[in-house]
Amino acid sequence: MDSQWMLASELPGIVFTIIAAAFYLIVRHQNLQRYRIRLEMIQKERLVAMEKGVPMPELPDYDDGRAPFQSLVAMMRVSPRWPLGAGAILILGGIGTTLALYLSQEPYHYRVWSMGLIPIFVGFGLFLHYRLTR
Repeated sequence: MDSQWMLASELPGIVFTIIAAAFYLIVRHQNLQRYRIRLEMIQKERLVAMEKGVPMPELPDYDDGRAPFQSLVAMMRVSPRWPLGAGAILILGGIGTTLALYLSQEPYHYRVWSMGLIPIFVGFGLFLHYRLTR
């Protein structure tokens, strides 16, 4: 009984770690694919220029001399409409949580159904933030 409880208590952490690792690997793979496609396009441009006898385009500067953290910040393109997307996700997640807890037959769940209202109001706050700052 004790080992089952221990496994059940560690399971969310293990699942979260696996999901986070998978997310990181997917994002990393997509970035490498984008980089590879860009290099292939540059190579094709240079080959076409060599075949036509025109001066070859200069190679782009791959290392712009910035610190790694600054390069990372420069690569991240944050949409100015991010509060709309985050707000929509929070509102819909909060509605789903509220309904699931409210419609549950468990007495404890019925008492805490209002906890789903927190992400709903945070989502509306993000909508309001977008509306006031645009």
